[in-house]
Amino acid sequence: MTRKILIIDDEKSILFLSKAILVSAGYTVFTESDSTRAYATVLLTKPDLILMDIVMPEINGIELARKIRENPELKSTHIFALTGMPMLTENNRVYFEKIILKPFHMDSLLAELKAFFAEQTVAV
Repeated sequence: MTRKILIIDDEKSILFLSKAILVSAGYTVFTESDSTRAYATVLLTKPDLILMDIVMPEINGIELARKIRENPELKSTHIFALTGMPMLTENNRVYFEKIILKPFHMDSLLAELKAFFAEQTVAV
């Protein structure tokens, strides 16, 4: 089964590079650079996993993650934070399964995703 990943980040270079690498690894990848459209994209694509930047204009990643978590239709959607801010508060960490610090190495991200999805498959 091909896993669907949505990357939400206002840095288009991160979107482009991440998408290319994740697609070559066999994932179906969607991207969104506009945080105001991101929630609609989540509803449209129904991803298995969202890789989301925290610091974005308009709506930040914490607000967006909170909105996703409040929707019962999206309860099985997993969210990883992609951030250069290691100091997320405990109250904000509850919205994310993992926090991946920028800059990150794509090999490390791929290993994280492989391990995470393997863990999810075993849990089912």
